[in-house]
Amino acid sequence: MTTKSILPSIFTFVISILIIQCNPIDVIDDAAKLAALRNVTITYDEITYEIGLPEGALSGASFEALKAQDPDTYSNPANYSITFVANMTANNTATDAEDAKFDGLILDIVMDNITSASIEAISGAIEVPKNQIVPVVANSLINLETHREPGVYIFKQTVNGNDLATGILPKLNYTIGSQQGVITLVTINQSIPTRASDETKAFLKGLLDSGIFDDNLPL
Repeated sequence: MTTKSILPSIFTFVISILIIQCNPIDVIDDAAKLAALRNVTITYDEITYEIGLPEGALSGASFEALKAQDPDTYSNPANYSITFVANMTANNTATDAEDAKFDGLILDIVMDNITSASIEAISGAIEVPKNQIVPVVANSLINLETHREPGVYIFKQTVNGNDLATGILPKLNYTIGSQQGVITLVTINQSIPTRASDETKAFLKGLLDSGIFDDNLPL
């Protein structure tokens, strides 16, 4: 065998050794990074919400009067919205903490066990340095065309001045190298206080009493 034919074989052999040696190390590094992400805990601080009504809804007229003037606007469930702001805390102070970075936080919010139409609140990317506690804000906007059941529940509770029975499931998206995944945490059960002006409550009561959101009516 000539020197020219030996060199490519040696080169291929060396490359093969490097691949065999590097792959296990990469796997170990990825496992350590994932373990560091799992050390981060997410806790609940507060969820606030704001009800969006059609323009002119709080003009002082009753719902029935407004609907009679403009039935297309006041009978359209898409014109009734709810904006949520969820304030959470990411804690990375475990004994073996390392810097953690997430693509974002997703909160699956279930109102009164209405699992058929959960509400999804989303944050931007999150960086949590080791030994640090970082505030996280996730937002959501729904309307009663897409989320009728939870929307009606929120309206009813608001009118009656009762808290919202809520289950919150936090999920953290991450990317490690070319691998993407989701860390699903434990559900947090919370009662969210309801607040609204007397005028808003009166309008919502008229809206609910009208029956336009009744189950037997199409949206």
